[in-house]
Amino acid sequence: QKGQQRDSVSYKSSLRLSLSSSRTSSSDSKRAIIDATTSTDEKISQLKGQHAQNKRRKQQRPNNKNNNNNNNNKSRTKKSNNNRYNKRRGNGGNFQQRCSAPQNKKRKVRHLYSKARSLEKRGLWREASSMLESILELEPRDAHSYLALGRLQSRRERGQRVGERKHTKQETASGGDRDDVEKKTTTKKKDARQIFQTGTAHCPESVHLWHAWAMHEQSLGDVPRARELLDKALEIDPWNGYVCHVYGLLESAANNAAKARRLWQRGLTYRPSAALVCSLGRLYVEEGHARSARELYRTYIPKMTEDRERIEVYLAASSLEETVFRDVERAAELLKEALSGGGGKDGNMEQDSRAYVALARLGTSGGLVDDAVVKKRLREICTKQSRVNARAAASNDGGTNKGRSPKFLVKDGRLFNAWAKLESKSNNLREAKSILRRGMAMYPSDHTLLQAAGNVEERMGNVAAARELYGASLHLEPAAPTLIAYAMLELRSPEDGRGRANVTMVRKLLDEALLIDPKHGPAYNAFGNLERREGNADRAKRLYEDGIEANCTDAPSVYHGLAKLHLSLGEVEEARSVLRRGLALFDNKRNDDNYNAYSRRSENVAFLAHTLAMIELNVNNNAPEAKEALKRGLWHCRNSPQLLLAMGLCESRLGNEEGARDMFERSLTADQRHAQAWQAFGVMEMWAGNFRTAKTLFECGLKNSPTHGALWQAYGTLESWKGNISEARLLFAAGIQKCPNHVPLYQGWACLELRSGDVITAKRLIGEALTKDKRNGSGWLVAAKIEEKMGNVGLVGLILRRGIECAPGDVELYRALAEHEINRGKIDSARELLEKGIEINPLYAPLYHSLAELEARVFNIEGLARLNKRTAEMFPSDAMAPALPPYTEKRMQAWGTKIRHGRSAKIPDGVAALAEKIGVEYTDTANNMSSIVGGSLEDVDPETLLNSMCGFGNEGGDGLMMFQDAPDLGR
Repeated sequence: QKGQQRDSVSYKSSLRLSLSSSRTSSSDSKRAIIDATTSTDEKISQLKGQHAQNKRRKQQRPNNKNNNNNNNNKSRTKKSNNNRYNKRRGNGGNFQQRCSAPQNKKRKVRHLYSKARSLEKRGLWREASSMLESILELEPRDAHSYLALGRLQSRRERGQRVGERKHTKQETASGGDRDDVEKKTTTKKKDARQIFQTGTAHCPESVHLWHAWAMHEQSLGDVPRARELLDKALEIDPWNGYVCHVYGLLESAANNAAKARRLWQRGLTYRPSAALVCSLGRLYVEEGHARSARELYRTYIPKMTEDRERIEVYLAASSLEETVFRDVERAAELLKEALSGGGGKDGNMEQDSRAYVALARLGTSGGLVDDAVVKKRLREICTKQSRVNARAAASNDGGTNKGRSPKFLVKDGRLFNAWAKLESKSNNLREAKSILRRGMAMYPSDHTLLQAAGNVEERMGNVAAARELYGASLHLEPAAPTLIAYAMLELRSPEDGRGRANVTMVRKLLDEALLIDPKHGPAYNAFGNLERREGNADRAKRLYEDGIEANCTDAPSVYHGLAKLHLSLGEVEEARSVLRRGLALFDNKRNDDNYNAYSRRSENVAFLAHTLAMIELNVNNNAPEAKEALKRGLWHCRNSPQLLLAMGLCESRLGNEEGARDMFERSLTADQRHAQAWQAFGVMEMWAGNFRTAKTLFECGLKNSPTHGALWQAYGTLESWKGNISEARLLFAAGIQKCPNHVPLYQGWACLELRSGDVITAKRLIGEALTKDKRNGSGWLVAAKIEEKMGNVGLVGLILRRGIECAPGDVELYRALAEHEINRGKIDSARELLEKGIEINPLYAPLYHSLAELEARVFNIEGLARLNKRTAEMFPSDAMAPALPPYTEKRMQAWGTKIRHGRSAKIPDGVAALAEKIGVEYTDTANNMSSIVGGSLEDVDPETLLNSMCGFGNEGGDGLMMFQDAPDLGR
């Protein structure tokens, strides 16, 4: 019955259509006459066909299934190809009505927007901007496109300002209009501020636009304007969590904690987020209300709807328990709750790996566990992860799940990356490479694993493999760390193999890194270091300052780079000020133990503390200040070998030998391959007269670092002090074989031969040293001493003047030449030389002492008074105390007393433990020396080595024998 009703309705409508059309054309009238004489069934069939034809003409869709559906499908396919945005969709065989024009426009806008965001993720920012602008031409009221375009342009402008700051500063300083300068620094298109202005004018109710605009103004340093924009956003939505969080961070940076707390509490009222909870909890702890922070985390953990935000709050709560309340067990329970709560109904949901990493590192902040424990924990978790992966892969082959990616325990390769990083830190590069391969097999789309693998390959010397891995990582996702690593690889190992890096390409890579992440501190540091090495000091300084103004991540690296720039320019006080500013960012401003415990530790702060301590120790001779700086650095990185070594040097300078020994032992426990620590520890014991301990330390150091030339030199000097000339020669010769470019070894050997009376050998050795490095001033000093001993007084002055030409920064050459001029009676020339040396290095005290002796010799009282005033300004305490040479009679007598005690003294327990751990046993016999240092002394012949260095053959006969006092050199 329903079918008959539809046919009758269709017939009546068709009949009315045919009758109306018959009035307009003769052909239609003829068709009406024919219809009147035919049967009803024929009329119905004919009118149905006519009805379908009229529908096709008017591009209307049929309501019934009939034989013309195939033709309609072909027409629909053809038209959809002509206009991809006006698609016809079927519904059970019946086709719906075509979308209206506004609906088609919305569909087109959505398609273009998704395509623009995809281009942005791929790093094609210019194409993404053009597509977003075309969307706004099509739909001027699309707030999403304004937001995406404004944020993208803001990031691009921040990256462009790094390269164009020089032009803007010069034009602004010359009196140009500020608006004109801003127009020149941006592209021909609208800048971010104009985009946000236009967007808020068309979409005034978009809170996100006002919020993004405020963040842009804050990045420009216009904080009052940012506050105005955030106030407008809160007028639209007073409880918006994003706006409240950003506004609170801005007020917190301005030291307005009360307003920040009110804003964060307001944002938590209706839409709580992990960012708001963690920021408010950190503020509570800084104000001394740690229990309020604990209660805050406990309250809002169940209210987090997303797993990612829930994990963030769990991590903050766990860190609070570990660092403030010192309850490691409770911290572990929180992390386990976080992991157990993310398993899903089937227990097979991907989980956040950050909680696993935090669980593995639990106890490190309090010093309860070290890297070995963390590696063991990560190994267990990653092994379990591999087993889950293997079972999931085995269950999928041959079944319905074939081809699907198995559900892993975690969703990324963070765990494998952390494990490999610790192995790489311990110099276990092969193990790190194996770990990263396992991670890449499980997570092939994790670009961070590819970057880490490239870093390992680069350290192993596989430059080509490293370059391929960096390229693959960038293909997956362009990231600032990968671009920096690629740029540094090009600097160290140029791709063309000609030895000259492609600086233009390196600059482009670093520019791209800053475009991707304008707040990436290592990018500013790397870029600034590049310009400093290229001699562009002004540009390097601007890069460092831009990073500091941008409030970038890893701020210590940027401050350290700026300090190094000042030091390279001789601006010591400016470098000291920069280092103190950098350390002040991580100081305890409230002198509160809770704040100090909760403050985030940053290992890179150790660089700031170490450099500042070295300035205080070596430049200002202020060991107490250096010690305080090192304490601040050790709080952030308590097991840093470099900081512990520097602390040992400070204790040694202050006369606390026991404290110095403790610091040296801790430094070597942290890193047995730290050759400088072995050398400094051994030298301190050597100066203290503990020759037995010093010998053991040098042997341990050489077993761990046989290519460290300073260790060979110190060991050879020790044997020469003990009177073992032959053993000293063997050590110097073995050191030169291991480290042929370590010039001080040649100089030490030459001094040994000079004291032994063999001036010919000494002259040949120092000639080889000057051939390798003529800019080393010590070589010219030794050469002058050799000529002086040979009686060639005229050559002494020539050699010293040549040394000043080659090494103009070595002030000891000026002092030696001045002494030579004084002996010749040329007082004015000597005074000019000493004044020149003081001008080059105003902090070198022996120059003042020599000048004072000169003025006293000629009875220049006025000159002595002026010199006394200068030294009092430069050296506040004991300014005029003469710098005694190391070989004075009294000091030698003191050494003799210590030596007598040191020969029979027992090796300290700490040194004995280190030696036993390394496998070194002390022996007084020289015959066992070769076994201690790896057998390298058995094949060493100093005479043959020297002849080969100086270009002599074996046919020289007995005249080439230079070691008359060494009868048994074959050994």
